[in-house]
Amino acid sequence: MNSILTKSGKISVVFACVLLLVVSASAQLSLRKALDFDNDNRADFSVFRPSNNVWYIRGSSGVSISQAFGSSNTDYQTPGDYDGDGKSDICVWRDTDGVWYRINSSNNTFSGVAFGASGDEPVARDFDGDAKTDQAVIRRSGGVMTWYVLRSTTGTLLAAQFGAETDYATPGDYDGDLKIDFAVQRPGTTPTAQAIFYILQSSNNSLSVIPWGIGSDMVVPGDYDGDNKTDIAVVREGATTNSALTWYIRNSSNGALQAFAFGATGSDLNTQADYDGDGKTDVAVWRDANNGTFYWLRSGSANALGVFQWGTTNDFPIASYDTH
Repeated sequence: MNSILTKSGKISVVFACVLLLVVSASAQLSLRKALDFDNDNRADFSVFRPSNNVWYIRGSSGVSISQAFGSSNTDYQTPGDYDGDGKSDICVWRDTDGVWYRINSSNNTFSGVAFGASGDEPVARDFDGDAKTDQAVIRRSGGVMTWYVLRSTTGTLLAAQFGAETDYATPGDYDGDLKIDFAVQRPGTTPTAQAIFYILQSSNNSLSVIPWGIGSDMVVPGDYDGDNKTDIAVVREGATTNSALTWYIRNSSNGALQAFAFGATGSDLNTQADYDGDGKTDVAVWRDANNGTFYWLRSGSANALGVFQWGTTNDFPIASYDTH
């Protein structure tokens, strides 16, 4: 099962990368909580190893965790704060049976919830604003995308059609109301044609239509300007494997452009997150070479370079769930 949702074609592993936004105090806090396994409001370095199905997590507090969980042949990695204790829970969604399996960080118990069907795309996030991750999937059929959300607040089902079958899902809190908005990126007719983002704001059900990037770009949303709203952001690969990756970020605070040349086209996976705890998403990549190394620009330190070796060759960085 090729379940990495990317348009570059360079990633061919058998598990998924899906961002889980867990909103409790702000949009940026939600981005941290999806990777914050020790509840210190910083993203932790984490990788999944397909050869033994083990999660390796290095907490920013210095504590390391290794946990065998899931299967690289059938599962999407879907971490998030499902139990609402402020820590990310290890979780997978299994395509073959549509069941969400997780370990609750609050009490170390195991949970299994059947929601979705084979062929769906898991998009678990906090759609109802209760600071807990909701099980959610997207189903592509009949030319449209249908979003199915199991609300953690009430246990009721929300079903909504939004987007075309060929769009890419890009949910986030674009309006800053602490609820995740349905959103998609629609590529143009060619890889270099204009791409357009369509966002249904949960605060007032209004539709935003924003041209940004081109169809072959990878979507890397985050709160890069620290205004508690998800920013539209894309990464563009270069012409060769040695070419730099280019990040184009639209600040939600003022619509201004941030642009960074960071990472290498042929070797790096995008791993943007708030690693320094300053409330802004850091531009970041994980390099498969050199036994797996995280590189990031510290937004809280004038974009100084951060480097941390974690994992080994052929691992998959969990933070890549937010690349579509």
